[in-house]
Amino acid sequence: MDTDVVLCIFLTVFGLQDLTCGKVSKYLTLAAFIAGIFLRGTGMAAGILAGALFFPLFLVRMIGAADVKAVAVIVGFLGLSRGLEAVGTGFFLGAVWSLERLLRGGMMARRLSYFFAYIGRMITWNTYEPYYRADRDGKEAAIPLAFCLAVGTILRLAAGHMG
Repeated sequence: MDTDVVLCIFLTVFGLQDLTCGKVSKYLTLAAFIAGIFLRGTGMAAGILAGALFFPLFLVRMIGAADVKAVAVIVGFLGLSRGLEAVGTGFFLGAVWSLERLLRGGMMARRLSYFFAYIGRMITWNTYEPYYRADRDGKEAAIPLAFCLAVGTILRLAAGHMG
């Protein structure tokens, strides 16, 4: 079976879980890594590196753990070049969705104000606190990024197979 097909199957489930539950099963992620090691061997090392590079964004709660795991699986299966293209497409879709939510929900000014204050505190006081807190920010301030990464990757792979 083609590794791209296997990846798309895992990403479809990742995306649906993130969209409906707001998280991706750690067991599903483990299964994806095991499948990736079986199919790609040492190629999965690129995924581990990508996950490590995105991990600081999780530590400050700019993205969730499921998003880091999805990035690691995508890059592990596709390799560095194709993987980063796919992840970039997913992040672009997430940015568009986020912008739409901010504009339609009337949250743009409030979120920008909070973001600049957050950056200011990081620079001025050298503190690293979570950017997103569900108790303070509510669900409307978050998007299911693993879903966006899944859709972006599937679109990228489809475009690559067509042309």
